[in-house]
Amino acid sequence: MALVCGHDAPAYGLPLCEHIRTAIADPLDHYFHYTGQGVERQRICGLCRNEAAAAVTGAVCEDCFDASEGSTLGVIGRPQTIEAFRSVDGTVECTALPDGAGTVVDIVPTRQGFLLLCDDGRILRWDGTSASCTEAARSTVTVPAGAKPWDGREQSLRLHASRDGAFAAVVVDYGRTGEVLDLSTGTVTMSLENDGYHSSTVPFSLAFAEHAGRTVVLHRSVWNVIEAADPATGAPVTRIPMDDPASAWSGYFHGALHPSPTGTRIASDAWWWHPVGRIVAWNLDQWLSEGESAWTQDIGWSALPPCEYHWNRPVVWLDDDRIVVGGLGDDEDELVPGARVFDLGRRGPGATEDAEIAEVATFGGPDGRFFAADGLLFSSSESGLEIWDPTKGVRLAAIAGFRPTHHDPARGELIELSATGLRRWMTARATV
Repeated sequence: MALVCGHDAPAYGLPLCEHIRTAIADPLDHYFHYTGQGVERQRICGLCRNEAAAAVTGAVCEDCFDASEGSTLGVIGRPQTIEAFRSVDGTVECTALPDGAGTVVDIVPTRQGFLLLCDDGRILRWDGTSASCTEAARSTVTVPAGAKPWDGREQSLRLHASRDGAFAAVVVDYGRTGEVLDLSTGTVTMSLENDGYHSSTVPFSLAFAEHAGRTVVLHRSVWNVIEAADPATGAPVTRIPMDDPASAWSGYFHGALHPSPTGTRIASDAWWWHPVGRIVAWNLDQWLSEGESAWTQDIGWSALPPCEYHWNRPVVWLDDDRIVVGGLGDDEDELVPGARVFDLGRRGPGATEDAEIAEVATFGGPDGRFFAADGLLFSSSESGLEIWDPTKGVRLAAIAGFRPTHHDPARGELIELSATGLRRWMTARATV
């Protein structure tokens, strides 16, 4: 098929409207126009905006595409949301918070039940059914007085816990401090502080993992360094090395950490200068087994496609290979709701940021928080819960008004924490 630019070359980039194609000497700024056919989009100018569906577009070669590059003005339209609706039981059960809990600022489901973080620092252990619970520990971590938000992100307390409920951590998201507690004794085993370098831009990097029969806690100590430690003693296990600034993995400001379901991999929702959001992942099991020396080998380092000025995204693992990232677009100003599914088991060779990662599905629609269970993707936004087939990219069902904030894999529930209690829904109902 001949290119509209007239050159004998492969088509490159998005189709361009006729005004952009002919304004090479003085490139026009552009809108991204979603045509309503899947995730298909094209670039159109301001003159075509009001009649976007009628815009005459065509493919050009790489040289003509690059010569026409202007600034992004925004997005017109949305990707197609493909429906394959089926009936699901949308019954959401309500459970009152236990007596005496007061204001609960965060919860974590564990194999032993729920841990509740109260606004006075108490960490309560609760089985999720009774009206009473027991105090396991008390944290002294607080949000600094007068803390100013970065880009609208308020500093707030966040509770993390090991899967067995033996250890917890309280940290200040978008802040600098935290601590790890042994819930069998209530004692603080580790005081945490990252170096404060742009720490207001990301949630506090922390996650618990299990390796070789023991629990480890992962946390950011320096802007580009994640350390692993024994949560019972604070003894170091390993860290990302700091002595090779030329390495592909050394220039990232680490953010929220997302271990894969069985802990073989971990992803960091990171960013790097100028700034560009870029999720990076590596082989967690190999790192914890071999220590810093693992970074001199192929540690499965994978860097997903970058997004200008945007991170702190919805991220969830479908399994130990496939990871889902929220948002379609390569720049903060052009993002629209959607999901991109990457298979890290099909990455290119070598531990470089340019190793090609297979993008196995891309589809419009999912927005808000992401959860995964039983091979399905769940998105929780202002409108409620939506259920997706992440392989076919279709929406299967929706539950209006239910906005889960947490996933309890041990009991197979999605949970919404409200001021009065928990609203709970079983994920197995989506597979009926």
